[in-house]
Parts: sequence; structure tokens; C-alpha cells
Amino acid sequence: MSIKMAMETLQTVVPGLMATAVIPGVSIAIVHGEEIWPKQWGVINASTNQPVTAQTIFQAASLSKPVFAYAVLQLVTAGHLDLDTPLITYLPSSLQNEDPLFGHIVNEPNLCQITTRHVLSHTPGFPNWAKEGEKLQTNFTPGTRFSYSGEGYHYLQRVLERLVSQAAHTWIRPTLHTSLNMAQASFTVTNEDATRTDIARGHDKAGQAADFWEMAQMGAAYSLHCTAVAYAHFLQVMLRPSPVTTLMLTPQVQVNSSHAGQDDWPDLNAAADPQVSWGLGWGLQSGENGRFFWQWGDNGVFKAFAAGHVVSETAVVILVNSQNGDALWRPILKTTFDTDDWPALDWLKRTFG
Repeated sequence: MSIKMAMETLQTVVPGLMATAVIPGVSIAIVHGEEIWPKQWGVINASTNQPVTAQTIFQAASLSKPVFAYAVLQLVTAGHLDLDTPLITYLPSSLQNEDPLFGHIVNEPNLCQITTRHVLSHTPGFPNWAKEGEKLQTNFTPGTRFSYSGEGYHYLQRVLERLVSQAAHTWIRPTLHTSLNMAQASFTVTNEDATRTDIARGHDKAGQAADFWEMAQMGAAYSLHCTAVAYAHFLQVMLRPSPVTTLMLTPQVQVNSSHAGQDDWPDLNAAADPQVSWGLGWGLQSGENGRFFWQWGDNGVFKAFAAGHVVSETAVVILVNSQNGDALWRPILKTTFDTDDWPALDWLKRTFG
């Protein structure tokens, strides 16, 4: 199916899917080589009925992770950071035991082993997020298995801020705006942005608009705000061979069937998934149409998904301002890539529900 035909199909199908799933607004962008095909449906805010446009900014949630990983791996390929050197060695000794930024992981014996490779492949041993009020601890020896972890990205961000002597949102800005051509993208928003008419509001399952969500501090794992077209520019970079993209798309570890919830101690006997693995920053899947890279995003009232197929030079990003947004992922992916073989989605369903 051509991209033009895929867009025509989506134009017909998506509005009905949105109505059924109570989804207020969607913005997508399909990439094919040097072309970007954007499309929007619905409204920014159900309370105002302002339409979504190509300039509408959404929370990209965990689609933040591959962008941050790309910036980190630029440091690696430039020789400023080593993939396999323990991150703690980049910290002065005064910060290795007690500091407001690192206090919640004090006295974690495995901290001295965790590397950049571990964080970007989700093998540092941390849970996804620490329990409120509890110290962060590893659940297994770093590098021995997969367990999806936002906390790992948080730790890497804090180490890098010390390494580059800058706040992360300042350090990453040239990568966003220059290297990746993501002009309409930022890892922070403040309450001063609450009145902007180009930022989508999230919505709950009933379609009610949520309050504005300030993210004044960057969270490498979740705080990217961008348009679909901006993220599509990043996907174009991912479709081109380079030292960084090669690192990102090289499998590091197979995922497994253990539950990734923060209340579960990972099951060390969980079976590895034969079709889904993780590179450095991206999930990878192999199936009847070869290898895809992918990442999902879930910030509650915002959902997102991105996937790419290097061989066909095709990729798509889906940004949704609804808690029900994942209802659109499979139909849009199926139409874009002309396949319903998505072991990554099957794994997500089993693991995260």
C-alpha cells in the first residue's frame, strides 16, 4: 500500500475509531524517505473544541527516551562518555554517597556496576519507578536481564548533568533544534504555558479534560513535548545509517514476560520473548516483515507510539491526548506498514495490560 493510499484509508477509518474509544484529539505523521505526511483529527481540548493542527504540541511521554538516548550516544561516539564505564565513576566522590539528586539510591551496592549501556537497554536492575517514599534499589545484577526502567534514565540524566555541567534541558536543546530539526519540541513546560493555545490538554477515559500538567524540570524518560511533525524529523534521522543509529538499532537484550509494574519483584525465570528485544534507546521487533524499531508512551491522559522500518524507509508517530489513545495504535500501524504482525504490541499487552 502506498503512503497516499494509507493516508486516504486513515482519513476514513480514524474518526470512527476515535468516536468509539472516546478520544478527543490525534496527530500523526508518516515518514517515507524525505517526505513527511502529517494528519490531524479532533480537538486540543474537549472543553473548548479548538481543533488539532500540525502545530499542536502533545506530551510524547516515553517517546522521550529514544530522543534522549540519541543525544547521549552523540557523546559516546564523540568519545566523551563510555558505554561500559560505570556511571558512578563520572561523579565526584562527594556525590557518590549522599546528595539531594542521588539520595534516593544511597547504599545501593549495584550502583557501582550500572553503565550507560545498561540504562539505554533497560538492564540496570531498577524498577520502572521507585515506590513513593522508598529508597530506590536494584532487583537484580545489572546487565543480566531486561526490566523496563524509567528510573535508569533518571539516574543517567543526573550523571550527565554533572558531566556536562549543564541542566539537561539546556544541554539537549542543540540536539533537538539542530541535529534532529525538532524546532517544535521541548523537554520542559511551565505554568506560564498553560494559556497557550497550541498545547493539547490530556483527557480521561470519559473524555473529560485534565488540568494543565507543568513539567518545569526535564524528565529524560517522559517529559518531551512536541508536534507530530517534529518527532517525524527525528524518525527521518533514525532511518538513515550513522554511527549513532547503528548503536541504537543493534539488539542488546531480549525482553521477557515478567510483569514490569513497580510493585512486582521481577521473575528471574520469566521466558525471553523470541521476537522482541531492546537496542540502545529503542525497542526492536522481528517478524514476517523484518525488523522494526518502536517505542510507546503512556503519561496517563496522553498516549503515544512511534515505529520505523529502515528497509522501506517508512516510519510513523502517533500522538493522542487521551487515556484511551492506545486503541488507535494497531489500526494506524497496520495501515501504515500494511501488516498486522506486531509482536511488540502483543508483548505490551501481556506485560503492561
